[in-house]
Amino acid sequence: MDAKLKKSLLGGRAGLFWLAVLVACLLLAACASGPDTIADLKTIPQDPAALLGSGDPAACLLQPAYQRARDLDFDQRWFDCWQRDNPRHSREEILELAGPVMDSPGVGENLRPRSAAWYQGLLNLAQIERYPSTGWRGVTIGPCDLRVLPTSRPDFASATAPGQGFPFDRLQQSAAPGGMPLRVWHASPGGDWLLVETPLAAGWLRAGKVARAGAAFRARWQSGRYLAVIADDAALHDEQGRFLFKVSIGAVLPRLGREAKSWRVLALRTGAGGEALATEARLPLAAGAPKPLPATPANLAQVASQLLGRPYGWGGLFGNRDCSALTQDLMIPFGLWLPRNSADQANQGGQFIDLSHLDMAAKERAIKQRGVPYLTLLWIPGHVMLYLGSPQGRPLVLHSIWGLKTLGPGGEGRHLIGRTVITGLTPGAELPHLARPEGLLLHRIQGMVLLAPPGALCPRPK
Repeated sequence: MDAKLKKSLLGGRAGLFWLAVLVACLLLAACASGPDTIADLKTIPQDPAALLGSGDPAACLLQPAYQRARDLDFDQRWFDCWQRDNPRHSREEILELAGPVMDSPGVGENLRPRSAAWYQGLLNLAQIERYPSTGWRGVTIGPCDLRVLPTSRPDFASATAPGQGFPFDRLQQSAAPGGMPLRVWHASPGGDWLLVETPLAAGWLRAGKVARAGAAFRARWQSGRYLAVIADDAALHDEQGRFLFKVSIGAVLPRLGREAKSWRVLALRTGAGGEALATEARLPLAAGAPKPLPATPANLAQVASQLLGRPYGWGGLFGNRDCSALTQDLMIPFGLWLPRNSADQANQGGQFIDLSHLDMAAKERAIKQRGVPYLTLLWIPGHVMLYLGSPQGRPLVLHSIWGLKTLGPGGEGRHLIGRTVITGLTPGAELPHLARPEGLLLHRIQGMVLLAPPGALCPRPK
């Protein structure tokens, strides 16, 4: 390796983390084959539009009145933290966020064991016994990470165990888009970290990622007319053409109007005192749509296509998505609210149908008979997938997945996928080292979630 490059990669504190990432990747590579070797990724088009079938792609899936009602419910949930005077989460619930890491110390960015004192120091910094100590309203400044404890440093359960090392940072709660309403309920003693409640979850944000939202700003931001972002990494520019920040699918902005090549929206800038100020901005037409976007196969496929191939990101790390963030972000442009994690999506996302008592053949039949393409989630403990239909005669799903469980001479491993893909329900079944039966997703499916009741669906053509 070039000496200057080596010095650049390994110099400073950040170098320790990326060295750890490199080591972890090498260790994983020793027990996993390449990411493109499973048959599903060769035989199934990685393009939702190619899988729509012969039906009308512009036909509605949801009754317009029902979708409008769900969209109003979405808006209420999105701004709920600005309306209430008391925190949603109790002191005990906030403490429970850190429970797993406090009870079972892991390793840091250098893959060395963390001491119990390190965790206790963070807990002391949090001073949860004082929560709630404040209650001001705010808004996120640009994309940011919501953390379990007031630190940006990672914590992994293990240096080498599959599914417990990189990228599974146990202190990553969620990613949050810019312009998201929040409530600040607590702060670290120095004020550099804020404990906030967002529409997605509660957690710690760096103080520099939060602006105070006064009454005038909130009135403009909560306008009732919103634009949903339908493309990743879209740039917002102000009226003078100056770059503001990037937005991705899952972000919602107040909508002002439409021009020849762009949407006029409100974006955020900060005043000298750290207060939030609304400023007019421009977003390319192709990157946004008035919310709610009509729920048609073509529209759902178009938004889903923007997500294909994106890297897996546990808890939104590095601006990427895990399985539940994928389904949540995909539904936001359509005004459909989903909770943040896969277990809550199964329990609160809609009508849950228990499949745990069925064998694999019966599960597949039930999914094909009762599942509604693009409006059905398939749930495995710790993982969730979106059912796309059965255009090839077998159920296909869209999901963000890290890997498939394998067993070999060296023990348990992962066949890495590491991104958003379209597969069947038994991806990797042809691999001789796939763990059986637990490596088969279909075997582990416990239920499916219908995101809308039958009466809310548009009639299907016969």
